[in-house]
Amino acid sequence: MRWIYVLFLTVFLGGGSLAIDARDYKTAYDLLRNGLCALRITCLLPADMIYPADWQRDVQSRLERSREVLIIGDVQSFQPVIQYLDGWLRTTDPQRQQQRPQIFAVVPQEQVVWFRGWTENRELSSFVKVAASSNENEPLGVVGRTGLPLLILDNQVVYMPSWWQLDGPTLRQVLTWGRLLVDQIRNAQQRKQEVK
Repeated sequence: MRWIYVLFLTVFLGGGSLAIDARDYKTAYDLLRNGLCALRITCLLPADMIYPADWQRDVQSRLERSREVLIIGDVQSFQPVIQYLDGWLRTTDPQRQQQRPQIFAVVPQEQVVWFRGWTENRELSSFVKVAASSNENEPLGVVGRTGLPLLILDNQVVYMPSWWQLDGPTLRQVLTWGRLLVDQIRNAQQRKQEVK
């Protein structure tokens, strides 16, 4: 029976030509995790997991419903997301205007210019909070060194730019941490400006 789960792992989680839909991947992972634990082989596979996501079906469909969007890391990695959000923020459709999300961004100092079109626009600036840091010892410097850009949509999903999705209980902790990070850096920047 144990070998069945090894075969299951090899076939369904193998990738390449055996790649499967993200939902099926998650189902396969959950079955494998629960099965290995039930057979007392191991209960150490994490409840949190990373699995492939499709831009149009998974990422864009989540963006359409999101009330909060948190972007952390290199802006270059998020071009499809930023283009989508730009179109949404600038829409002339009254119904879509009422549904615009709050956008939080933590980016390297030199990339703040990417958001000027939003932050300097009176109508859009209330929807966008951008924090940046050039100091490697500040929290953003630590995030930047991980090389792992994150896109967090509400409390549901974390996407990385190669479109992998994190699912599980850690997500809410990451989102809370991200919000606090944005607020701390913004507050520090405002204090520096007030001192000048």
